[in-house]
Amino acid sequence: MKTKFLLFCGLAAIPLTGCRKDFKVKTDFTYNNPGCKIVDNLKMVNNKVAHIAFLYGQSNADGVSYDQYLKTNDEAKFNEYASGYENVLINFFNDGGNNSSNYAFQKASLGCGCAPYTYGPEIGMAEVMSKKYPDEQSFIIKWTWGGTALRNQWLDGSRNRGELYNDAMDFSLKCLNVLGSKGYTLDIDGICWMQGESDAWETDWQLYYKDTLAFVSYLRHDLQSVSDSIKFIDAGINEEPGVWLNPKVINKAKQEFAILSDLNIYVDTPALGLTTQHEPAENPDKAHYDSLSMVKLGQAFGNALVGE
Repeated sequence: MKTKFLLFCGLAAIPLTGCRKDFKVKTDFTYNNPGCKIVDNLKMVNNKVAHIAFLYGQSNADGVSYDQYLKTNDEAKFNEYASGYENVLINFFNDGGNNSSNYAFQKASLGCGCAPYTYGPEIGMAEVMSKKYPDEQSFIIKWTWGGTALRNQWLDGSRNRGELYNDAMDFSLKCLNVLGSKGYTLDIDGICWMQGESDAWETDWQLYYKDTLAFVSYLRHDLQSVSDSIKFIDAGINEEPGVWLNPKVINKAKQEFAILSDLNIYVDTPALGLTTQHEPAENPDKAHYDSLSMVKLGQAFGNALVGE
């Protein structure tokens, strides 16, 4: 991929199921950088369902929570997540390839964050999906980039598809193409979005709201060949004082968007009591979630995905 963004890894309703359709890639728009090639490392299957979740966003979607702190806080969960889930595979591309699965699907486990020793919401998502579909196969398609804004990177500043969006969609559709070619019936559980910190300088919530309207309309249009009822699961950003400039403005926009449709779901992260104040103990990284809070965020995404 040729996209150029500054790397900030380490800084800064009634749910409905997706309708299954015969898979066909949309071709009525173009990508800026259609250069990635997904590795076909999956076995052929016969009439099996692929439960699919997308994960997009900036660094708290990327994952800056450290494995070592999870091990200290909950060794049993650490061991479970380190082993991963055979029935949940992930293909991830973070921070322009700073950490990735090298375009191949692999078992969802620790190490899929901004660096091989970190993790993001995908681990909690995988835990929930594995239990919800114990006898079926789930897939997480993750494209994230720390420090990126919705306004002028995921979008182009004029509410058109931005370069980052195009690259993420290119990656996503090619992942779906591989799954479809292996004999899976594709069932999109939803799109998880953890972003907004880089737009929190905004003082008018309606601007981020309108950006979200455009962004989600593109997502649903560009994935409509797979599903015409895709859930968009949007997590609020941290509202603790002194972290982001106007977090409540961003969260109001997210909440207002959620009431437009039963397919729009707001994950109230402030209400979940997620923390950023404890890790590392000697110098807490207040921009990013502590290890157990990242697990809770992923589980909240997972519950929204499967309708629980």
